[in-house]
Amino acid sequence: MRALALSVVLLVTLSARGQGLVINEVQSACRTTLRTPEGDTPDWIELYNPSRKAISLQGMRLTSDDRTHVFEHDLRIPARGHLLLHADERLGHGPEHLGFRLDRDGGTLLLIDRDGTTILDVFIHPALGTDRSMGRCPDGARGWSYFGTPTPGRSNTTPEGGPVLAIADPPELVVERDEPDGTITLRLSAPEPCTIRYTLDGSSPTGSDARTVEGAIRSNETVTLRALCRCPEALDGPELVRTIHLANDASTRIALTLAPEDLWDDDRGIYVEGNGGNYSKGGIAHERPGFVEGPSGSAVPVGVRISGSGSRGRPKRSFKLYARDRYGSPDSAWTLPDGTRCDEVMVRADATPHATLHNLLMEAIVQRSGLQVEVQSSRLMPLYLNGRFWGHYRMMPPKDAQWLRQRAGEEAVDVVDGPAHAALSGSNTHFLKARDHMLNAAPLDSVAPLLDLTSTFDLATLDLYMGRADHDLNVRAYRPRRSGGRWRWVLFDMDLWADVKDLTVDRMCSSGQPEVPFVPQLLSHPELQLAFLARLTAVNATALHPIRTAGLLDSLYRTHGAAMQEDRDRWAGEMEVPDPAVTVEQLEEFVERRGGVLLEQLSEHTGRTLGRVRIDVPPIHQGQVLLDGLVLAPGKQDIRCFSGIPAHITVIPAPGHEGQVVGKVLQDGGIDLKDLSRSGPLRIRFLATAP
Repeated sequence: MRALALSVVLLVTLSARGQGLVINEVQSACRTTLRTPEGDTPDWIELYNPSRKAISLQGMRLTSDDRTHVFEHDLRIPARGHLLLHADERLGHGPEHLGFRLDRDGGTLLLIDRDGTTILDVFIHPALGTDRSMGRCPDGARGWSYFGTPTPGRSNTTPEGGPVLAIADPPELVVERDEPDGTITLRLSAPEPCTIRYTLDGSSPTGSDARTVEGAIRSNETVTLRALCRCPEALDGPELVRTIHLANDASTRIALTLAPEDLWDDDRGIYVEGNGGNYSKGGIAHERPGFVEGPSGSAVPVGVRISGSGSRGRPKRSFKLYARDRYGSPDSAWTLPDGTRCDEVMVRADATPHATLHNLLMEAIVQRSGLQVEVQSSRLMPLYLNGRFWGHYRMMPPKDAQWLRQRAGEEAVDVVDGPAHAALSGSNTHFLKARDHMLNAAPLDSVAPLLDLTSTFDLATLDLYMGRADHDLNVRAYRPRRSGGRWRWVLFDMDLWADVKDLTVDRMCSSGQPEVPFVPQLLSHPELQLAFLARLTAVNATALHPIRTAGLLDSLYRTHGAAMQEDRDRWAGEMEVPDPAVTVEQLEEFVERRGGVLLEQLSEHTGRTLGRVRIDVPPIHQGQVLLDGLVLAPGKQDIRCFSGIPAHITVIPAPGHEGQVVGKVLQDGGIDLKDLSRSGPLRIRFLATAP
């Protein structure tokens, strides 16, 4: 048990100052105690004026460790009155808002007089846990207490039984598995005279349905354990939360634990239709507290919301998890596969047919080929919801400013979203200027400083290749918030691919509304058309080459085929889930034919004839050959290309070799593929140099 007896004596000695202002109560992890008109749940500090006249805070300061807030306004505390201060760093919301947040792990608060040196009060607060506070008991007294029911802006009353000076520790757990018998035994323990309250269905151990541990707990199925210690003269401690599987294997999985009523209740359950389409609602009002156990195995307290758009109406729904101070979550709770650290994470359902393979394949294509769009790195894992297998989900970062700052290596970014290009972070003014330039066919030298054109070309190429019907809705772009920062694109939600023969070029060029990725504008612009078709040719010959793409598809299916079949078995009775083998067969046909179909459509639309050129690429150990910066595979490459569109070849010899290019090379380093197709293949040789 974490006791306060010694620290209370110290605090009283340091801080009791008769009739002066005092720090009366503190809460450093607020979740439900206090809610502002804006819907925020800030941490807070309560001051109390025990004197017989009002006191102004103007000129005083409040410090939290190394951070200081100076009260610049005539903020008054009435005689024998309270003042509530929001520790939320939102100074623009009013004089009661402080320029710092509280550290949930504990810290030191100082209330300093106008002379800048006289300390009026000192308060050293420990980690308090979510929705707990600590304060004087009663108002202005020398003694302190933990409060299980905080009283922001109201009088502190002595808890029944006297001040509470300790918080109980969580119980200890030992798990025993009888693999042949298929059972698990849970042994929970706590020091005397504490008792242990527990549940096995995800419900809170403080509720009326919780049981008291009276011996070993046995089960023949996976269970979700929530347990806490209840000790005399102490607040209930932090919960022990564990999803315990029958098999003690080392498989990577996610386990979510929420109170059943927060999932299934008609009024407050977020997963069900309920009384008002609960699952379709968003925002903090439809966020519920829970716990997540990831690859590390430890339970992290988080907020949970239903996420996504199309998947909300399907039985298998996506989740978004929020690691927040108000839940007592660790900072930057997740380290993602791409090395970024985030305090939010997506647990994506991929509930539409073929969605898992579509997304994994495009993610792999972008990452392994170095295309200039951002794509969320994901990890396919089984999800258990309150101990029940809920299918396989992809865990990934959210495509927000926090993630994009890390991806770009920038301190700040502007982010826009959706067909309206609304600003999610920063401003959209710069983007709207870039968009207008594209729609008005501005000269290339006007567009290029605003838009990263390679990123735009890559997004357009991939959207044309997939033929996504919802490409106009899945729009997100970002730019470094500095002089010269240009807009780049995020590729996401690659679920709905078109049929291999879909007339995508005509469809995207006939839209009545201007749409990202600006395909009609790229193809009609005299300068951009040349650059776009050159880049599309290179992407089609490298990243989307049928042999390379088919190899990625085969690798992904060998890795994840069993998981996709398990997911189908879980959900086939509730929604359409095709056989993974059928999905692979259809995708194999798509990647074999789609590139050629797309080139034919572009040729017809632009009037440019198609030709072929062969490039003989030497083995990789001798060096690399890049087409517009993208790596060509070794061997004889037959590249389909447009008339009059130059491409650029880069030859990078390996150490100990020198390159020799045989073919028609233009003065600027480009190669006219149309002319080469008439004059014979381009051969690139690497000759060993003398030692």
